[in-house]
Amino acid sequence: MPRFSLIFCLIAIGVSGADGPTSGDGSQQKWRLALGSPRSTFGQAGPAERVESFDTPDFRAQLFRQRTGPETWQRILILKPLRLEGRTAGVVVPFYDPDRMCGYDLRTKQRLGPERNTAFFGLHLVRQGYVVAAVEAYPFNLLTPEEQKASKGGMGVWRDAAAKLARQEPGWTGMGKLTHDTLLAADLLAADAQVDSARLAVMGHSLGGKMAFYAGCLDPRFKAIIASDFGLAWDSSNWGDAWYFGDKLKAMRADGLSQEQLLAFYAPPFFLIAGQYDSEATCGPLLDAARKTRELTGRAGGIEIFDHHSGHQPTWPSLKAAYVWLARRMDMPAPDFGHLDALARDQAKAAK
Repeated sequence: MPRFSLIFCLIAIGVSGADGPTSGDGSQQKWRLALGSPRSTFGQAGPAERVESFDTPDFRAQLFRQRTGPETWQRILILKPLRLEGRTAGVVVPFYDPDRMCGYDLRTKQRLGPERNTAFFGLHLVRQGYVVAAVEAYPFNLLTPEEQKASKGGMGVWRDAAAKLARQEPGWTGMGKLTHDTLLAADLLAADAQVDSARLAVMGHSLGGKMAFYAGCLDPRFKAIIASDFGLAWDSSNWGDAWYFGDKLKAMRADGLSQEQLLAFYAPPFFLIAGQYDSEATCGPLLDAARKTRELTGRAGGIEIFDHHSGHQPTWPSLKAAYVWLARRMDMPAPDFGHLDALARDQAKAAK
């Protein structure tokens, strides 16, 4: 399947039954300019190299090193069900590193502690029969290990990565790179012989939710998005930080760009897990506005929210609701939650 670059997606994707939004509604051109673009040679991804293969009690895995630019790479862990026959749906799951999505330390191949079992989206999904691409995110796929060690504590690695990206690609935003890299991972997943490329979804939490939201809205290959507490409203998250949109955000807002426009005109079916930074109170009006526009353009329905009101991390009920919704969208069997219930029990024991 030919690669859909971010710029191609922004230009090519259209609104069913309409010519697309006017400039006042957040046109594709405005979003393209907001995200920015790399040098023409940067966006040409090289082949992905398989680093290793291994099995765990939960899945079979292949670790790849995928080129994201002339001198940069990202790690992608492909997770497959232990007994997979034929082709199945695929889900891209971006986050800081693949470890914290698959629930295993990739160096030792040992299970991570159960304290964050609700966050292991890749582990949840592969046990439900999906093939999963767990993706490493900028800034960790941009700074070298030596540069990361040299960064001063706290948010130093983020500031250093944003500064490096600005030097290398002054016309690109951090959010543009995050989206670009997520789409490259989708290329690898879609090319897998055991993945039905017509059934691709994307799911992420927090930073990963930002990546899932933009990639899912701007690439027509994705048939569903699940985003967890990522900050749909501009004021709900740190979108103005240098590693996302930086100083450009003020001009974007003045130009009338608001993220529910992406839902209204470009997104496939969307499920929001709300908790702390997203809530029914802050997101409800935005989602309602997007729903109304979708109805007017012949794309009614497809936007859901589960507000668990209990902090940043998703809850087991919110995840179960999202996974039932996803199975319907992806034409997958209804999920068997026995594995999730076991993870919940282990997490509860660890919390005592």
